[in-house]
Amino acid sequence: MAATKTKSSKKSNGQAVLMASPEGLSKGSTGNDVKPLQEYLTRFGYLAPPPSKDDGKGLDELELRSTTKPGEFDEATEEALRLFQQMAGLEVTGELDAPTREKMLAPRCGNPDITPLTNTNIASMVDPDIAGFVATGGRWPTNALRYALQETGLDLPAASVRQAIHQAFSTWAGWTGVSFREVPMANGPDIIIRFVAGDHGDGNPFDGASGILAHAFFPPVPPNTPIPIQGDTHFDEAETWTITVPPGAGQFDLTTVAIHEFGHALGLNHSPVVGSVMEAFYGGPRRVLHGDDIAGITSIYGGYSIAEASWVHGTAITVELPTRMESVRRFGFFTRLIGKPNTTNWFHFALPTPVIVSNDRKVIGPCMLRFQTGGTNAVVRDVHIYDGEVRVAAHDGVNLSGIQPFRRFGVAHAPEVLWGAGISIGVTYGGGTAASRTIDMISAGCDFQP
Repeated sequence: MAATKTKSSKKSNGQAVLMASPEGLSKGSTGNDVKPLQEYLTRFGYLAPPPSKDDGKGLDELELRSTTKPGEFDEATEEALRLFQQMAGLEVTGELDAPTREKMLAPRCGNPDITPLTNTNIASMVDPDIAGFVATGGRWPTNALRYALQETGLDLPAASVRQAIHQAFSTWAGWTGVSFREVPMANGPDIIIRFVAGDHGDGNPFDGASGILAHAFFPPVPPNTPIPIQGDTHFDEAETWTITVPPGAGQFDLTTVAIHEFGHALGLNHSPVVGSVMEAFYGGPRRVLHGDDIAGITSIYGGYSIAEASWVHGTAITVELPTRMESVRRFGFFTRLIGKPNTTNWFHFALPTPVIVSNDRKVIGPCMLRFQTGGTNAVVRDVHIYDGEVRVAAHDGVNLSGIQPFRRFGVAHAPEVLWGAGISIGVTYGGGTAASRTIDMISAGCDFQP
């Protein structure tokens, strides 16, 4: 069982406050109420810290971002606030209105939204005229990454934490040739994962519950070689972490936050695209990549090599619990599965598997599904990938419905195939009409890598 922990916080009610300025500030406002707004904008990259004579550089070398005088809502503060509103998908007013203040109070990632061009390890800055992913210019010199957990936190059993971490890495592995394998700390991992609270020695202290949830460090910009802390990912132990979907009140989905943070560890910055994994703000469970995330990660690492690809029609599906089905009908190339109201079930595909080709044992790559459902009363909840009886990846809580012409599910550690690949699909049926409780399974497949 997970141990009970004591939360750290800045306030007596245990909640962090990311931005304490009151609503209604605008250009011309002055006084201490303006300072928290400016501090927030500085913390997340929209304003540059005031230059110091000790910097050893000319002002033109320091930053391309605006600087401002603390306590004065000047033109630079207004422009920074406008940029924040644009990045956050808000109406751009240049004023601290109610929606903007509410967004600034929302739990979020601790990485800045805009990174300084003068930082030699980070080579990008958000272009306000481009709505899309932001790559930092950093990337790992190897496609075989190793990670280790220095701590596993106190909210969840270690096995549950490892499942969330593996699922998060598998999500990114579904679209690139990068693999992720857990190793002991003593083996010198590329990425170190920690659960820590408050000041934990990296210059980016956490702030208590419901504020900054986590942060991660970018990989090196080629041709620089990796140095310690690059890629490392830290989760705030003051939060209450869960892997249950939907999370309870005051809880945060570890899998969702890990997918986001590992995007940073791989070289992506925050995206202004609403619905993307790389949005800066936590918006509840989000366990599959958006097209913007896919475009971003493949722009850095490309796709992956395919040695063999194997597909079967939806008519090959088997149902684990037939008594929970209202109807199972096979058509020419798909199977229509109507579940009884308020039931769960598992469907299974056994895939033709090229285990050894020309004396070369293949690697299990991403597996794919094509299906559509009648709506949210018919949901593909979990997708598990097997090699024989061994589960090699679990994509839990993905909760997919509607038209899904192509969904890909990766396997983080890229294991060699031994016995034969299979896909198990956990589904949930709600109430409503038979049409709304329909899942059409069209096909399933797997890419096998060299």
